[in-house]
Amino acid sequence: MAVRTLGGVASEMKQRTASRDRDPRPALCSVNSYLEKNFPDFFAEARFQVGDDDYFLYARFGQYLARTIEQNRAPRQKINRGFTVLNKMARASARYPGIRQMLVSGPLEYIVDAPKARALARKRLSPVAQGYLESLCE
Repeated sequence: MAVRTLGGVASEMKQRTASRDRDPRPALCSVNSYLEKNFPDFFAEARFQVGDDDYFLYARFGQYLARTIEQNRAPRQKINRGFTVLNKMARASARYPGIRQMLVSGPLEYIVDAPKARALARKRLSPVAQGYLESLCE
């Protein structure tokens, strides 16, 4: 560790490990458990089809959420939980750029392509997630 002197007091600087900051798996753990708890049928089927690949899991979730909104097939409470999943991903993306890439190129692309879903997303998504959504709309 590097030692830094501040006003005659030595303090040790913590070294950041690149693998910890770049590996989104720990941050996605809580999002995955929320998704599994609130969308158990979707989660089980998606894991069966795509295995442990989180990128495809969330891309399929975005497709599922957009299609559900467009076809009015779920109660509003269930749709709001879907947006909570995306908001949790956006919150985790502040620390893990891989999650941001997964969010933008996966679920938000499907939301952008569905007019009703896009309009609802503008009301339900967090400011961070809305920023990502708007960057796709441009």
